[in-house]
Amino acid sequence: MTADFSQKKIDDLISALLNMDRLAVREILSTPHENAEKLYIIDSIVVPALEEIGRRWEEGTLAISQVYMAGVLIEEAITALYPYNEYDSSKKSKIATVVLEDYHMLGERIVAAYLIGAGYSPIRYGRRDAAELLPLIQKDEIKYLFISTLMLPSALKIREISDQISNEGVKIIVGGAPFRFDPDLGKEVGADRVCFTASDAITALREMEGTS
Repeated sequence: MTADFSQKKIDDLISALLNMDRLAVREILSTPHENAEKLYIIDSIVVPALEEIGRRWEEGTLAISQVYMAGVLIEEAITALYPYNEYDSSKKSKIATVVLEDYHMLGERIVAAYLIGAGYSPIRYGRRDAAELLPLIQKDEIKYLFISTLMLPSALKIREISDQISNEGVKIIVGGAPFRFDPDLGKEVGADRVCFTASDAITALREMEGTS
């Protein structure tokens, strides 16, 4: 595929996602080619499109609801077009997403959808408190844990998690409003990385996989 062709696909996908056109999204991502070509579609079209949507939200030109729906549509399309067993085995790291002691699931939902769109297969724990989460991390042998929080008290609870798994090789990636308000909060709670947008999660995970 040429660079111009890929850029057109990216632009078309962004337009389809923002217009909530499910059929167009599936048509853009549909390919009769082998698995390697499908992975190219994910890496070279889906991820750049999601990153651009995240950038526009960060600039204030898109609403969070648009980012959310983009994630939903990508998750639906990827699940339908590329079954789990077609994902690159190198991307099947033990990854989990969770909302820690909050009732607002939007952040986790978006991050999980973006990870799926990038070819990963996260385990989704939903809403958990610290006591519930620790046994799950150990049972599932999680290596990368994405934690979403909306309120500061919930963000501070991450310290309970990080203190107990710091010696088990689990990397904690956090995001949510408290971390945007306080740039030093991630270090305070023992997080390995802080993500300010959903697309940051993909970048962070790839970088950490490369150094782990």
